[in-house]
Amino acid sequence: MINLDLSQSAPFTNLKVTLLLEALTSGQVAASVREFPDCRVKAETREEAIAQIQATFLERLKNMEAISWNVPIQTSELTWIKFAGVFKDDSDLAAIMESIRAERTLDDESEVDPSYYL
Repeated sequence: MINLDLSQSAPFTNLKVTLLLEALTSGQVAASVREFPDCRVKAETREEAIAQIQATFLERLKNMEAISWNVPIQTSELTWIKFAGVFKDDSDLAAIMESIRAERTLDDESEVDPSYYL
């Protein structure tokens, strides 16, 4: 059974977005909100475009709500975590990794002997 822990909706207290301004070939300026690409306006000047996109976005926010969702993850799905760091202090693994690192950075043009894999 999955428990959807949805925290209650909170009013926006401070939402930081990025306004994108684009000079069009027609001489107009297009403005949009990067985080909401479908929120876009066109205006005659840069200042008008900024004012219009701000007003448009604020109007749109009136119909939105923010809900935090704590995604439930069962520990059985994270069984790999118990193996994290298991070779941290293994001197044999450190030597093997150093050998692999050295081989990867070798600048010669030699090929691996195909008979090695037979």
